[in-house]
Amino acid sequence: WSYKEDLEKLDKPVDKTEWGMAPQIVNAYFNPSYNEIVFPAGILQPPFYDYKADEAVNYGGIGAVIGHEISHGFDDSGSRYNAEGNLINWWSDEDLEKFTGLGGALADQYSQLEPLPGIHVDGKFTLGENIGDLGGVNAAYDGLKLHLKEKGNPGLIDGYTPEQRFFISWATIWRTKARDEAIKNQVKTDPHSPGMYRAYVPLQNVDAFYEAFNIKKGDGMYIAPEKRVKIW
Repeated sequence: WSYKEDLEKLDKPVDKTEWGMAPQIVNAYFNPSYNEIVFPAGILQPPFYDYKADEAVNYGGIGAVIGHEISHGFDDSGSRYNAEGNLINWWSDEDLEKFTGLGGALADQYSQLEPLPGIHVDGKFTLGENIGDLGGVNAAYDGLKLHLKEKGNPGLIDGYTPEQRFFISWATIWRTKARDEAIKNQVKTDPHSPGMYRAYVPLQNVDAFYEAFNIKKGDGMYIAPEKRVKIW
């Protein structure tokens, strides 16, 4: 049925009202052909979004996921589409060269990860999603800082600052329990990095994370400033 439906779309105008996910799905996506992000109703629940939680928690959850999907418009795949959703190069040579270099550095970081003995994450295969995670965290954190500047800082909640709660919330949404076989399959077939790495690797590249938790050289999550990657 799906194959037949795809064939029927050939040589016809793109239907930009079509959804790629059902409303109850707990997920979100960016569609480069439509230049849109879609958030089904299913994702608007904890741990991604909680109307009873404070702003820092929601910025670190659904806010960063929104930023993630927007960043897909500027990852190694989505960046090839223009504002109208057409596959066309709109980059200058200089910008493309710098973007490619930063992407390569990020891919190298993830390729060093070994979730199981002898099993490594493919940094190139997962690059688009990793760019999305890093860009999403940075964008949402900027949003939180603007919110705190406008509305005021509520101070400690449960012993944590807003900045700390933001990063804890981000890590929380990627809590995962998986068998070794599932992890092996994910590394081979899924362009998303395993949840254990999505929780902390993007944060290792965010200066504000170091400030929030007073992370110093020698700490387990420390990366030297010159090796931190910031794309968006």
